[in-house]
Amino acid sequence: MITLAHNLNEEGPKTYRSKVIDLNEAEMTIDYPMNKEEYIGLPIQVNHTVEIEYIAQGSVLKFPANVKRIVESPLMAFVIDKPTSDIITKIQRREYVRINIDIDVAIHSISKTFAPFTTVTRDISGGGMAIVTPSHLSLTNHEIVNLYFVLKSEYSKIQYIKTEAEIIRTTFLNEVQHTSLRFDFDDERKRQTVIKYCFEIQREKLKKQVF
Repeated sequence: MITLAHNLNEEGPKTYRSKVIDLNEAEMTIDYPMNKEEYIGLPIQVNHTVEIEYIAQGSVLKFPANVKRIVESPLMAFVIDKPTSDIITKIQRREYVRINIDIDVAIHSISKTFAPFTTVTRDISGGGMAIVTPSHLSLTNHEIVNLYFVLKSEYSKIQYIKTEAEIIRTTFLNEVQHTSLRFDFDDERKRQTVIKYCFEIQREKLKKQVF
């Protein structure tokens, strides 16, 4: 899967989820995104600039591209040059797509400084999550904890994630305590699973906006 962010919307770039349907040594052909069985109209034309994001080996990569031509048969698609390595850049951890969503999560202290507790997330990304912290707890920055949570979307099977994480900071919003944690995955495929989940939730939200 890829994410397409075009630069033609007056309100700022929009992101669409799509896929590569043909690839050769010189060109890539990218399918128009769809909702159910209908293509989403993309406001792009030949020579327009787009930014492509994709996932490879647990990392999110991106590159700019110019639309070379539009294909209307047998599938709606557009063609770009295959990128060279010098224009592909890695999106740093702070740039991971972050979504606001409530996910049940269990937190266990490895050093036994507090009793295990369950709560919900405020947001999540490939780099970490923010949780709602019970008011009676005071978590220590830089402490390492174990997280247990489940990812569910309409596009993938249920994924059970266990990982260590570092407590980064605690803040208050409307008198509610929130704690930010940074993932420390033992397998980068888990990060890729979280990134993929974030894109899928974005896609679900886009469908609700369209219909």
